[in-house]
Amino acid sequence: MSSSITLSAATRQNLLSLQDTASLLSTTQNRLSTGKKVNSALDDPTSFFTSQSLTSRSSDLSALLNGISNGVQTIQAANQGITSIQKLVDSAKSTANQALSDKSAVSSGKAATAATVSGSVSFQGLAGTPDGTQDFSSLGKDGSLDISLDGGVTKTTVRLDAATLKGSVADLTKVTADQVASAINSQIASSPALKGKVSASVGADGRLNLSTTNTGAAQKLTVSGATSATYDLGFGKPATAPTAAKAVASTASGAVTLSATAGAFLTVGDGVNSTDISLTSASLKADGTALGTGPSATDLADAINVQLTAAGSSLKAVANGGTKIEFDSTDLGSGAAVSVNVRAAPSGSTQTDTGFGTTTGAGTTVLTAGAAGSAVTGLSATGSDATDGSAKAVINGNVSLTSATDLSGTKVASFTLQLGTGPAKTIKLDSTTGAAAATTSKTEILAAINKQIAADTGLAGNVTASLDANDKLVINTTTAGAGQKLTIQAAQGATAGNNVDVGFGLQTSGVAGQGPATALTSSGKDSTGSTNSTRASLAKQFNELLNQITQQAKDSSYNGVNLLYRNSADENENTLKVTFNENGSSSLNIKGVKLDADGLGLTAVTGGFQSDDEITKTLSAITTATSQLRGQASTFGSNLSVVQNRQDFSKNLINILDTGSSNLTSADLNEEAANSQALSTRNSLAISALSLANQAQQGILQLLR
Repeated sequence: MSSSITLSAATRQNLLSLQDTASLLSTTQNRLSTGKKVNSALDDPTSFFTSQSLTSRSSDLSALLNGISNGVQTIQAANQGITSIQKLVDSAKSTANQALSDKSAVSSGKAATAATVSGSVSFQGLAGTPDGTQDFSSLGKDGSLDISLDGGVTKTTVRLDAATLKGSVADLTKVTADQVASAINSQIASSPALKGKVSASVGADGRLNLSTTNTGAAQKLTVSGATSATYDLGFGKPATAPTAAKAVASTASGAVTLSATAGAFLTVGDGVNSTDISLTSASLKADGTALGTGPSATDLADAINVQLTAAGSSLKAVANGGTKIEFDSTDLGSGAAVSVNVRAAPSGSTQTDTGFGTTTGAGTTVLTAGAAGSAVTGLSATGSDATDGSAKAVINGNVSLTSATDLSGTKVASFTLQLGTGPAKTIKLDSTTGAAAATTSKTEILAAINKQIAADTGLAGNVTASLDANDKLVINTTTAGAGQKLTIQAAQGATAGNNVDVGFGLQTSGVAGQGPATALTSSGKDSTGSTNSTRASLAKQFNELLNQITQQAKDSSYNGVNLLYRNSADENENTLKVTFNENGSSSLNIKGVKLDADGLGLTAVTGGFQSDDEITKTLSAITTATSQLRGQASTFGSNLSVVQNRQDFSKNLINILDTGSSNLTSADLNEEAANSQALSTRNSLAISALSLANQAQQGILQLLR
């Protein structure tokens, strides 16, 4: 309904002016309250969206500042670490120089040394884990070693896997270097070929070390990864990996009918333990459901694995081609074994053929033995004889054992062996010793002598037999010194015609075990020099400094990133990436290094700094390490300069973006305040004008009255 009220032109004009002023005043007040002249896209689309884009980029760069700041701190932590390590290296150099200058009691020669083999890399570095431990939780995770004391001719395998470690290691997923060394020594102690002759330890640099107990040039030691090994513990592993053993059903295993009383009853073995398997319709699968009456080969394998796992078996079952059950060993190499046999069905049950037949005791399978990996060259070392004037007691035989020796029948070549004033031990060489044929070789005779020496409490580890370059027997003590004395006397038998001389004379009397063969004797000699206790003490200090260098490198981390240490040889392990822009197209990769003692090429002193040559070699290694530290410090310094420059640039750019965004949308408060004052005045005037316009109409009303 239209209004019947008619306003005068002056009134209407004043009302419109008042409305416009109120609208402008509202806009000005909004600008004053928000501080912006563009508060939405409706105010100025171009300025609004441009400002929003600038603000978004500023926010993205601000988010990257934390990463850049962390990069700066990480590099600074590495620089501080290098500074501290350099101080330790300087201390080590000072210690070595101090040892070199001490001539108070230096021997004119060197003491005899043992044969020592050290792993090529530290155990922790090879493990490649943050805590430096290795996972040995299954038979397939194998670090077994072959140890030889005769130049690689005869090898003894020390097995290192779940089977041998489970009794001495609580957590097989985190086996330490010390636990591995302990396991090696435990097996050495139970090995007739190695007991008392070699031992394992962990060096200050984390490497596994194996050393002969005895010293001298006759000591030979070779250590290599076994052909069953899948881990390299510092002595190599097969280039061609070992394989598992398998047993595959001869016929299809699926599409069989099972019931509560009709099933397959098998006994499977892994070469050590046997497990009874029962497969009926009620047997459970891994998901807790029953096999049912018509299971597939996959379902059968699933149910078998449930029972194998419960029994602690190392075997695993799979469905070969989806149709046949296959048993696989987790053990690898030529020692891996699998056996499958049908066992008698329980009373009231019948046997069902699941591919292995139904005849009790039989096993219809296709067996594949495990294959060894390729041979490993390994690492070798030999000992050295003393050059300090000391000597062992040595008796040399005078018969070359170049041809076969006849020890058959009643022939005998026995002799007595005495160490010092101890009891005389009769070394039997006749038809009962194992070297009992007309073609007994020199190697067999030597083995028979050493076997009997090792079995004697007084001689084991103290005396050893060998062959010289002319194949003559040599009996010597393992320790040098005047207190060492050997006595050997022929003691073949009462019948002279049956007696054989292996280099120590013949018995000719009619009384068994007696002369008149002349006894052979030999005494050792003391060193003409003496051990320098000051140098020995300084050597211990030096080795401890190397340990501290490694600890310092490990501790030089910031926020989980360590540019000075990594567990493996992979550079990606401690490479730091610093991103500079919002799309990642601008960044810097800072490659970390390994600056522990091992990475610096500094190895522990083994000779006690007793020789100038050892100290000189150590000082040369320290000089190289110092150059390496200085070069890396320069590299990190350059990286730090780049990152700090980008940090300053990003801060300034963020300020520029925020200022540009503000310029597009911010209001001039002085201007808006003046506008507000003017609009208030205009509003007052408009109200006054409207009042004047209304006064004309009031005059007409007065006339009507």
